[in-house]
Amino acid sequence: MFTSQHYLKIGVCFVLCFVQQTKAQNLSFSDAYNQMYRDNNTLKAVNKQSETQTYVTKSFKGLRYPTLNAYAMGVVFDRKLDLSFNDARNSLAGFLTLPDPSVLGDWKVQVGKKEMVFAGLNATWPIFTGGKINAAVKASEIESEIIDKTIEGTENHLISELATRYFQVKLADEAYIVRKQVLDAMKHHLFNATKLEENGIIAPAERLVADVAVSEANREFSAAEKNIKLARTALANTLDADEITGTLSTPFVRSAELKTLEYYKESAINNYPELQKILLQKKLAEEGIKAKKSNYYPDIALFGQTTLLHNDPIAFGILDSSRERPWVVGVGVTYNIFGGMKNKNELKAAISTRESIDFLEAKAQTDVKTLIENLYFEIEKSQEEIKNLKVQEEFATELLRVRTRAFAEGLATSTDVIDAETNLSVVKLLILNTEYIYIVSLANLLEFSGQSKEFLKYTN
Repeated sequence: MFTSQHYLKIGVCFVLCFVQQTKAQNLSFSDAYNQMYRDNNTLKAVNKQSETQTYVTKSFKGLRYPTLNAYAMGVVFDRKLDLSFNDARNSLAGFLTLPDPSVLGDWKVQVGKKEMVFAGLNATWPIFTGGKINAAVKASEIESEIIDKTIEGTENHLISELATRYFQVKLADEAYIVRKQVLDAMKHHLFNATKLEENGIIAPAERLVADVAVSEANREFSAAEKNIKLARTALANTLDADEITGTLSTPFVRSAELKTLEYYKESAINNYPELQKILLQKKLAEEGIKAKKSNYYPDIALFGQTTLLHNDPIAFGILDSSRERPWVVGVGVTYNIFGGMKNKNELKAAISTRESIDFLEAKAQTDVKTLIENLYFEIEKSQEEIKNLKVQEEFATELLRVRTRAFAEGLATSTDVIDAETNLSVVKLLILNTEYIYIVSLANLLEFSGQSKEFLKYTN
Protein backbone atom coordinates (compact mmCIF):
# COMPACT_ATOMS: atom_id res chain seq x y z
CA MET A 1 0.00 0.00 0.00
CA PHE A 2 1.38 3.35 -0.99
CA THR A 3 1.88 5.99 1.66
CA SER A 4 2.09 9.75 1.19
CA GLN A 5 5.88 9.43 1.30
CA HIS A 6 5.78 6.97 -1.59
CA TYR A 7 3.68 9.34 -3.64
CA LEU A 8 6.04 12.17 -2.74
CA LYS A 9 9.06 10.16 -3.92
CA ILE A 10 7.30 9.20 -7.14
CA GLY A 11 6.39 12.83 -7.72
CA VAL A 12 9.94 14.00 -7.13
CA CYS A 13 11.30 11.35 -9.49
CA PHE A 14 8.79 12.37 -12.12
CA VAL A 15 9.74 16.01 -11.81
CA LEU A 16 13.46 15.22 -11.97
CA CYS A 17 13.00 13.01 -15.03
CA PHE A 18 10.95 15.70 -16.69
CA VAL A 19 13.54 18.35 -15.92
CA GLN A 20 16.34 16.14 -17.20
CA GLN A 21 14.41 15.30 -20.35
CA THR A 22 13.62 18.96 -20.94
CA LYS A 23 17.24 19.88 -20.39
CA ALA A 24 18.38 17.19 -22.79
CA GLN A 25 16.08 18.50 -25.45
CA ASN A 26 17.51 22.04 -25.29
CA LEU A 27 19.65 22.89 -28.30
CA SER A 28 21.96 25.88 -28.01
CA PHE A 29 23.61 27.43 -31.04
CA SER A 30 26.97 26.04 -29.88
CA ASP A 31 25.44 22.56 -29.63
CA ALA A 32 24.00 22.92 -33.11
CA TYR A 33 27.38 24.08 -34.43
CA ASN A 34 29.20 21.11 -32.90
CA GLN A 35 26.61 18.73 -34.31
CA MET A 36 26.89 20.29 -37.76
CA TYR A 37 30.68 20.17 -37.66
CA ARG A 38 30.52 16.50 -36.71
CA ASP A 39 27.74 15.24 -38.98
CA ASN A 40 27.45 17.55 -42.00
CA ASN A 41 28.15 15.55 -45.16
CA THR A 42 29.28 18.59 -47.15
CA LEU A 43 32.11 19.16 -44.68
CA LYS A 44 32.99 15.47 -44.80
CA ALA A 45 33.17 15.63 -48.60
CA VAL A 46 35.53 18.63 -48.78
CA ASN A 47 37.76 17.15 -46.09
CA LYS A 48 37.98 13.98 -48.15
CA GLN A 49 39.07 16.12 -51.13
CA SER A 50 41.93 17.42 -49.00
CA GLU A 51 43.00 13.87 -48.22
CA THR A 52 42.87 12.99 -51.93
CA GLN A 53 44.98 15.98 -52.91
CA THR A 54 47.62 15.03 -50.32
CA TYR A 55 48.17 11.75 -52.13
CA VAL A 56 48.20 13.49 -55.50
CA THR A 57 50.98 15.80 -54.29
CA LYS A 58 52.98 12.82 -53.03
CA SER A 59 52.58 11.15 -56.43
CA PHE A 60 54.04 14.20 -58.20
CA LYS A 61 56.98 14.31 -55.78
CA GLY A 62 57.66 10.70 -56.74
CA LEU A 63 58.54 11.88 -60.27
CA ARG A 64 61.86 13.14 -58.86
CA TYR A 65 63.00 9.63 -58.02
CA PRO A 66 64.16 6.81 -60.30
CA THR A 67 61.72 4.23 -61.57
CA LEU A 68 62.61 0.56 -61.55
CA ASN A 69 60.75 -1.94 -63.71
CA ALA A 70 61.02 -5.69 -64.08
CA TYR A 71 60.49 -7.33 -67.44
CA ALA A 72 60.23 -10.86 -68.74
CA MET A 73 59.60 -12.44 -72.10
CA GLY A 74 59.13 -15.98 -73.30
CA VAL A 75 58.99 -17.02 -76.95
CA VAL A 76 57.13 -20.16 -77.97
CA PHE A 77 57.77 -21.71 -81.38
CA ASP A 78 55.16 -23.93 -82.99
CA ARG A 79 57.88 -26.14 -84.57
CA LYS A 80 61.58 -26.83 -84.20
CA LEU A 81 63.95 -24.51 -86.05
CA ASP A 82 67.24 -25.64 -87.60
CA LEU A 83 69.76 -22.87 -87.79
CA SER A 84 73.02 -23.49 -89.77
CA PHE A 85 76.16 -21.41 -89.36
CA ASN A 86 78.38 -23.74 -91.44
CA ASP A 87 78.99 -21.01 -94.00
CA ALA A 88 80.57 -18.93 -91.32
CA ARG A 89 82.54 -22.03 -90.22
CA ASN A 90 83.82 -22.62 -93.75
CA SER A 91 84.91 -19.00 -94.06
CA LEU A 92 86.77 -19.29 -90.82
CA ALA A 93 88.42 -22.57 -91.97
CA GLY A 94 89.55 -20.85 -95.15
CA PHE A 95 90.99 -17.98 -93.16
CA LEU A 96 92.85 -20.52 -90.98
CA THR A 97 93.93 -22.51 -94.12
CA LEU A 98 92.36 -25.67 -92.80
CA PRO A 99 91.99 -28.37 -95.45
CA ASP A 100 88.81 -29.76 -93.90
CA PRO A 101 86.33 -27.32 -92.29
CA SER A 102 84.59 -30.23 -90.58
CA VAL A 103 87.38 -30.36 -88.04
CA LEU A 104 85.70 -27.31 -86.48
CA GLY A 105 82.56 -29.31 -85.92
CA ASP A 106 79.06 -29.05 -87.22
CA TRP A 107 77.77 -25.49 -86.70
CA LYS A 108 74.11 -26.41 -86.74
CA VAL A 109 71.78 -25.48 -83.89
CA GLN A 110 68.28 -26.78 -83.37
CA VAL A 111 65.89 -24.52 -81.49
CA GLY A 112 62.99 -26.35 -79.86
CA LYS A 113 59.69 -25.19 -78.43
CA LYS A 114 59.70 -22.82 -75.43
CA GLU A 115 63.47 -22.39 -75.36
CA MET A 116 63.83 -18.60 -75.52
CA VAL A 117 63.33 -16.84 -72.15
CA PHE A 118 64.47 -13.41 -71.05
CA ALA A 119 64.02 -11.55 -67.73
CA GLY A 120 65.65 -8.53 -66.17
CA LEU A 121 65.41 -5.03 -64.74
CA ASN A 122 65.48 -1.55 -66.23
CA ALA A 123 65.67 1.81 -64.45
CA THR A 124 65.13 5.42 -65.46
CA TRP A 125 66.05 8.52 -63.45
CA PRO A 126 65.20 12.00 -64.75
CA ILE A 127 68.03 14.41 -63.95
CA PHE A 128 66.78 17.44 -65.88
CA THR A 129 63.31 18.22 -67.20
CA GLY A 130 63.50 21.97 -67.64
CA GLY A 131 61.43 22.52 -64.50
CA LYS A 132 58.46 20.35 -65.47
CA ILE A 133 58.56 18.20 -62.35
CA ASN A 134 59.15 21.10 -59.95
CA ALA A 135 56.28 23.04 -61.54
CA ALA A 136 53.98 20.02 -61.25
CA VAL A 137 54.88 19.51 -57.58
CA LYS A 138 54.44 23.18 -56.76
CA ALA A 139 51.13 23.30 -58.64
CA SER A 140 49.89 20.31 -56.69
CA GLU A 141 50.90 21.96 -53.40
CA ILE A 142 48.99 25.09 -54.42
CA GLU A 143 45.98 22.91 -55.25
CA SER A 144 46.19 21.59 -51.68
CA GLU A 145 46.13 25.15 -50.36
CA ILE A 146 43.12 25.93 -52.55
CA ILE A 147 41.29 22.94 -51.11
CA ASP A 148 42.19 24.10 -47.58
CA LYS A 149 40.63 27.47 -48.39
CA THR A 150 37.62 25.66 -49.85
CA ILE A 151 37.23 23.79 -46.57
CA GLU A 152 37.51 27.05 -44.62
CA GLY A 153 35.02 28.76 -46.91
CA THR A 154 32.61 25.84 -46.60
CA GLU A 155 32.85 25.96 -42.81
CA ASN A 156 32.23 29.72 -42.80
CA HIS A 157 29.28 29.42 -45.19
CA LEU A 158 27.76 26.65 -43.08
CA ILE A 159 28.02 28.82 -39.98
CA SER A 160 26.05 31.53 -41.80
CA GLU A 161 23.59 28.92 -43.02
CA LEU A 162 23.27 27.53 -39.51
CA ALA A 163 22.69 31.03 -38.10
CA THR A 164 20.03 31.67 -40.75
CA ARG A 165 18.19 28.41 -40.12
CA TYR A 166 18.67 28.22 -36.35
CA PHE A 167 17.27 31.71 -35.79
CA GLN A 168 14.63 31.12 -38.44
CA VAL A 169 13.32 28.45 -36.10
CA LYS A 170 13.56 30.96 -33.22
CA LEU A 171 11.65 33.48 -35.34
CA ALA A 172 8.99 30.90 -36.17
CA ASP A 173 8.72 29.85 -32.51
CA GLU A 174 8.41 33.45 -31.29
CA ALA A 175 5.95 34.32 -34.06
CA TYR A 176 3.91 31.28 -33.04
CA ILE A 177 3.72 32.64 -29.48
CA VAL A 178 2.58 36.04 -30.77
CA ARG A 179 -0.06 34.45 -32.98
CA LYS A 180 -1.23 32.33 -30.04
CA GLN A 181 -1.50 35.43 -27.89
CA VAL A 182 -3.51 37.19 -30.57
CA LEU A 183 -5.80 34.17 -31.00
CA ASP A 184 -6.38 33.95 -27.24
CA ALA A 185 -6.99 37.69 -27.06
CA MET A 186 -9.46 37.57 -29.95
CA LYS A 187 -11.31 34.67 -28.34
CA HIS A 188 -11.50 36.59 -25.08
CA HIS A 189 -12.69 39.64 -26.96
CA LEU A 190 -15.35 37.53 -28.71
CA PHE A 191 -16.45 36.21 -25.32
CA ASN A 192 -16.81 39.75 -23.97
CA ALA A 193 -18.55 40.93 -27.13
CA THR A 194 -21.04 38.07 -26.89
CA LYS A 195 -21.83 38.98 -23.29
CA LEU A 196 -22.24 42.63 -24.19
CA GLU A 197 -24.50 41.71 -27.10
CA GLU A 198 -26.61 39.55 -24.83
CA ASN A 199 -26.96 42.49 -22.46
CA GLY A 200 -27.90 44.79 -25.32
CA ILE A 201 -24.86 47.00 -24.85
CA ILE A 202 -23.49 46.46 -28.38
CA ALA A 203 -25.11 45.64 -31.69
CA PRO A 204 -24.90 42.12 -33.18
CA ALA A 205 -22.62 43.53 -35.89
CA GLU A 206 -20.00 44.30 -33.26
CA ARG A 207 -20.04 40.70 -32.10
CA LEU A 208 -19.83 39.53 -35.71
CA VAL A 209 -16.69 41.62 -36.24
CA ALA A 210 -15.14 39.89 -33.23
CA ASP A 211 -16.15 36.51 -34.62
CA VAL A 212 -14.43 37.26 -37.96
CA ALA A 213 -11.32 38.42 -36.08
CA VAL A 214 -11.15 35.07 -34.28
CA SER A 215 -11.36 33.23 -37.59
CA GLU A 216 -8.56 35.33 -39.08
CA ALA A 217 -6.39 34.91 -35.97
CA ASN A 218 -6.93 31.16 -36.09
CA ARG A 219 -5.84 31.08 -39.75
CA GLU A 220 -2.64 32.99 -38.98
CA PHE A 221 -2.00 30.74 -35.99
CA SER A 222 -2.27 27.65 -38.19
CA ALA A 223 0.13 29.22 -40.68
CA ALA A 224 2.58 29.89 -37.84
CA GLU A 225 2.46 26.19 -36.91
CA LYS A 226 3.37 25.22 -40.48
CA ASN A 227 6.20 27.76 -40.54
CA ILE A 228 7.73 26.09 -37.48
CA LYS A 229 7.70 22.71 -39.22
CA LEU A 230 9.30 24.13 -42.36
CA ALA A 231 11.97 26.00 -40.39
CA ARG A 232 12.85 22.94 -38.31
CA THR A 233 13.09 20.79 -41.43
CA ALA A 234 15.57 23.26 -42.93
CA LEU A 235 17.64 23.28 -39.74
CA ALA A 236 17.64 19.47 -39.62
CA ASN A 237 18.97 19.47 -43.20
CA THR A 238 21.92 21.67 -42.20
CA LEU A 239 22.66 19.44 -39.21
CA ASP A 240 22.13 16.27 -41.28
CA ALA A 241 19.68 15.18 -38.59
CA ASP A 242 16.39 13.33 -38.99
CA GLU A 243 14.45 16.03 -37.16
CA ILE A 244 14.76 18.86 -34.64
CA THR A 245 12.38 18.41 -31.73
CA GLY A 246 14.10 20.21 -28.87
CA THR A 247 13.83 23.77 -27.65
CA LEU A 248 16.30 26.22 -29.14
CA SER A 249 17.79 27.86 -26.08
CA THR A 250 19.98 30.59 -27.62
CA PRO A 251 18.09 33.91 -27.79
CA PHE A 252 18.35 36.50 -30.54
CA VAL A 253 21.54 38.52 -30.48
CA ARG A 254 20.23 42.03 -30.02
CA SER A 255 23.47 43.99 -29.81
CA ALA A 256 26.98 43.25 -30.98
CA GLU A 257 30.03 45.41 -30.49
CA LEU A 258 31.12 46.04 -34.05
CA LYS A 259 34.47 47.40 -35.13
CA THR A 260 34.85 49.98 -37.86
CA LEU A 261 33.69 49.42 -41.41
CA GLU A 262 37.26 49.75 -42.70
CA TYR A 263 38.34 46.99 -40.32
CA TYR A 264 35.91 44.50 -41.88
CA LYS A 265 36.87 45.57 -45.40
CA GLU A 266 40.55 45.01 -44.65
CA SER A 267 39.77 41.71 -42.96
CA ALA A 268 37.86 40.58 -46.05
CA ILE A 269 40.84 41.32 -48.31
CA ASN A 270 43.20 39.38 -46.04
CA ASN A 271 41.00 36.56 -44.77
CA TYR A 272 37.97 35.88 -46.99
CA PRO A 273 38.66 32.37 -48.37
CA GLU A 274 37.24 33.07 -51.82
CA LEU A 275 39.61 36.01 -52.30
CA GLN A 276 42.50 33.93 -50.99
CA LYS A 277 41.62 31.24 -53.51
CA ILE A 278 41.93 33.78 -56.33
CA LEU A 279 45.44 34.66 -55.13
CA LEU A 280 46.30 30.98 -55.10
CA GLN A 281 44.84 30.60 -58.59
CA LYS A 282 47.23 33.33 -59.69
CA LYS A 283 50.18 31.39 -58.22
CA LEU A 284 48.88 28.28 -59.92
CA ALA A 285 48.77 30.13 -63.24
CA GLU A 286 52.39 31.23 -62.72
CA GLU A 287 53.42 27.61 -62.22
CA GLY A 288 51.55 26.83 -65.42
CA ILE A 289 53.72 29.40 -67.21
CA LYS A 290 56.85 27.77 -65.81
CA ALA A 291 55.64 24.37 -66.97
CA LYS A 292 55.07 25.66 -70.52
CA LYS A 293 58.49 27.35 -70.58
CA SER A 294 60.07 24.02 -69.65
CA ASN A 295 59.04 22.68 -73.06
CA TYR A 296 61.85 24.79 -74.57
CA TYR A 297 64.45 22.74 -72.67
CA PRO A 298 65.61 19.17 -73.26
CA ASP A 299 64.68 16.26 -71.05
CA ILE A 300 67.71 14.39 -69.73
CA ALA A 301 67.53 11.06 -67.93
CA LEU A 302 69.83 8.31 -66.77
CA PHE A 303 68.87 4.80 -67.75
CA GLY A 304 70.12 1.33 -67.09
CA GLN A 305 69.18 -2.24 -67.87
CA THR A 306 70.38 -5.67 -66.87
CA THR A 307 69.34 -9.19 -67.81
CA LEU A 308 68.96 -11.45 -64.80
CA LEU A 309 67.81 -14.55 -66.66
CA HIS A 310 68.38 -15.52 -70.26
CA ASN A 311 68.18 -18.74 -72.21
CA ASP A 312 70.14 -18.22 -75.41
CA PRO A 313 69.63 -21.38 -77.48
CA ILE A 314 71.79 -20.18 -80.29
CA ALA A 315 74.96 -19.79 -78.32
CA PHE A 316 74.49 -22.24 -75.47
CA GLY A 317 71.29 -24.20 -75.80
CA ILE A 318 70.71 -24.07 -72.06
CA LEU A 319 70.97 -21.48 -69.31
CA ASP A 320 74.57 -21.07 -68.20
CA SER A 321 74.44 -19.79 -64.65
CA SER A 322 78.17 -19.04 -64.70
CA ARG A 323 77.90 -16.67 -67.61
CA GLU A 324 78.17 -12.94 -66.73
CA ARG A 325 74.82 -11.14 -66.85
CA PRO A 326 74.71 -8.48 -69.57
CA TRP A 327 73.97 -4.88 -68.58
CA VAL A 328 73.83 -1.44 -70.12
CA VAL A 329 73.79 2.13 -68.70
CA GLY A 330 73.58 5.46 -70.42
CA VAL A 331 72.18 8.96 -70.65
CA GLY A 332 69.19 9.81 -72.82
CA VAL A 333 68.32 13.25 -74.16
CA THR A 334 65.03 14.28 -75.74
CA TYR A 335 64.56 17.68 -77.34
CA ASN A 336 61.61 18.95 -79.33
CA ILE A 337 63.08 20.80 -82.29
CA PHE A 338 59.79 21.76 -83.90
CA GLY A 339 56.22 21.15 -82.77
CA GLY A 340 54.15 23.31 -85.09
CA MET A 341 54.26 26.39 -82.74
CA LYS A 342 52.54 24.31 -80.10
CA ASN A 343 54.88 25.34 -77.28
CA LYS A 344 54.72 29.02 -78.18
CA ASN A 345 50.93 29.13 -78.26
CA GLU A 346 50.54 27.12 -75.06
CA LEU A 347 52.86 29.57 -73.30
CA LYS A 348 50.83 32.54 -74.55
CA ALA A 349 47.65 30.85 -73.33
CA ALA A 350 49.17 30.33 -69.87
CA ILE A 351 50.22 34.00 -69.68
CA SER A 352 46.74 35.09 -70.77
CA THR A 353 45.19 32.93 -68.04
CA ARG A 354 47.28 34.64 -65.38
CA GLU A 355 46.37 38.09 -66.70
CA SER A 356 42.65 37.26 -66.66
CA ILE A 357 42.96 36.23 -63.00
CA ASP A 358 44.38 39.70 -62.23
CA PHE A 359 41.15 41.27 -63.52
CA LEU A 360 39.03 38.76 -61.62
CA GLU A 361 40.91 39.56 -58.42
CA ALA A 362 40.28 43.30 -58.77
CA LYS A 363 36.57 42.73 -59.50
CA ALA A 364 36.16 40.29 -56.59
CA GLN A 365 37.79 42.69 -54.12
CA THR A 366 35.48 45.50 -55.20
CA ASP A 367 32.40 43.27 -54.94
CA VAL A 368 33.33 42.00 -51.48
CA LYS A 369 34.01 45.50 -50.16
CA THR A 370 30.60 46.62 -51.45
CA LEU A 371 28.92 43.62 -49.86
CA ILE A 372 30.68 44.26 -46.55
CA GLU A 373 29.52 47.86 -46.63
CA ASN A 374 25.90 46.87 -47.33
CA LEU A 375 25.87 44.31 -44.53
CA TYR A 376 27.46 46.74 -42.08
CA PHE A 377 24.84 49.41 -42.80
CA GLU A 378 22.07 46.79 -42.66
CA ILE A 379 23.19 45.89 -39.13
CA GLU A 380 23.22 49.55 -38.07
CA LYS A 381 19.80 50.12 -39.64
CA SER A 382 18.37 47.05 -37.90
CA GLN A 383 19.68 48.24 -34.53
CA GLU A 384 18.01 51.61 -35.02
CA GLU A 385 14.74 50.04 -36.19
CA ILE A 386 14.64 47.76 -33.13
CA LYS A 387 14.95 50.79 -30.83
CA ASN A 388 12.13 52.60 -32.64
CA LEU A 389 9.92 49.51 -32.72
CA LYS A 390 10.37 49.01 -28.96
CA VAL A 391 8.92 52.48 -28.43
CA GLN A 392 6.04 51.63 -30.77
CA GLU A 393 5.44 48.42 -28.84
CA GLU A 394 5.03 50.33 -25.59
CA PHE A 395 2.56 52.70 -27.25
CA ALA A 396 0.62 49.86 -28.93
CA THR A 397 0.39 47.97 -25.62
CA GLU A 398 -1.01 50.99 -23.85
CA LEU A 399 -3.42 51.71 -26.73
CA LEU A 400 -4.76 48.16 -26.55
CA ARG A 401 -5.25 48.45 -22.81
CA VAL A 402 -7.16 51.72 -23.18
CA ARG A 403 -9.39 50.51 -26.01
CA THR A 404 -10.16 47.23 -24.29
CA ARG A 405 -11.31 49.11 -21.24
CA ALA A 406 -13.28 51.59 -23.37
CA PHE A 407 -15.02 48.74 -25.18
CA ALA A 408 -16.07 47.19 -21.91
CA GLU A 409 -17.61 50.54 -21.01
CA GLY A 410 -19.30 50.92 -24.36
CA LEU A 411 -17.02 53.79 -25.42
CA ALA A 412 -15.18 51.93 -28.21
CA THR A 413 -16.18 49.60 -30.97
CA SER A 414 -15.11 46.03 -31.47
CA THR A 415 -13.19 47.18 -34.50
CA ASP A 416 -11.20 49.58 -32.31
CA VAL A 417 -10.12 46.73 -30.03
CA ILE A 418 -9.29 44.42 -32.91
CA ASP A 419 -7.26 47.12 -34.67
CA ALA A 420 -5.31 47.78 -31.49
CA GLU A 421 -4.65 44.07 -30.95
CA THR A 422 -3.60 43.65 -34.59
CA ASN A 423 -1.35 46.68 -34.44
CA LEU A 424 0.39 45.35 -31.33
CA SER A 425 0.95 41.95 -32.95
CA VAL A 426 2.31 43.58 -36.10
CA VAL A 427 4.81 45.59 -34.06
CA LYS A 428 5.90 42.49 -32.12
CA LEU A 429 6.39 40.54 -35.35
CA LEU A 430 8.32 43.43 -36.90
CA ILE A 431 10.65 43.43 -33.90
CA LEU A 432 11.22 39.69 -34.24
CA ASN A 433 11.81 39.95 -37.99
CA THR A 434 14.22 42.86 -37.56
CA GLU A 435 16.12 40.95 -34.88
CA TYR A 436 16.32 38.04 -37.30
CA ILE A 437 17.62 40.28 -40.11
CA TYR A 438 20.12 41.76 -37.67
CA ILE A 439 21.62 38.42 -36.61
CA VAL A 440 21.70 36.99 -40.15
CA SER A 441 23.41 40.15 -41.42
CA LEU A 442 25.94 39.85 -38.60
CA ALA A 443 26.69 36.23 -39.52
CA ASN A 444 27.12 37.18 -43.20
CA LEU A 445 29.33 40.15 -42.32
CA LEU A 446 31.63 37.89 -40.35
CA GLU A 447 31.61 35.28 -43.12
CA PHE A 448 32.65 37.69 -45.88
CA SER A 449 35.30 39.21 -43.64
CA GLY A 450 36.71 35.74 -42.98
CA GLN A 451 35.75 35.71 -39.29
CA SER A 452 32.76 33.37 -39.14
CA LYS A 453 33.89 31.59 -36.00
CA GLU A 454 33.74 34.93 -34.17
CA PHE A 455 29.96 34.61 -34.48
CA LEU A 456 29.99 31.90 -31.83
CA LYS A 457 31.14 34.49 -29.26
CA TYR A 458 27.93 36.47 -29.74
CA THR A 459 25.75 33.42 -29.04
CA ASN A 460 27.40 32.28 -25.80
